[in-house]
Amino acid sequence: MADNSTRKKKNILIVFASLVCIVAVGTLLRGFFFSTPPSRDQQGLSALSITDENGDKWVLDLAKGQSLSSIKGSDEKPGPPLQIKTDVQIKGRDVSIGLVVEGRASEKYAGGARKNGRWQPPPNFKIVGSSGNILATGAFKYG
Repeated sequence: MADNSTRKKKNILIVFASLVCIVAVGTLLRGFFFSTPPSRDQQGLSALSITDENGDKWVLDLAKGQSLSSIKGSDEKPGPPLQIKTDVQIKGRDVSIGLVVEGRASEKYAGGARKNGRWQPPPNFKIVGSSGNILATGAFKYG
């Protein structure tokens, strides 16, 4: 009986040692193949902020859903100077002006700005004719 008991203990130790090896190898492989990608901050990508002469802090957030690999592969560092690009679509009397704020590395920033932590309303506009008369006024809409 002692021989049978010793054999069971050895088998249990072998199974336990095998499980430990499998877990250790799995952990190493998971770290190698499925490492966490660097965060936006680690890639130098973050919201832009500036404090104006009145002490107000203005912030532009990065747009979601853009490919960070193309930005990472760029020779340029993200940030200013910024370009404002427009996409104008006219349907009947409706005019849609899409604005894209793009940084030096072609990164895109979300529409709208925060001032001292609060989202600012969309800007107003005025369309002035060649003779100086106001043809239309209104406010932009986000989205």
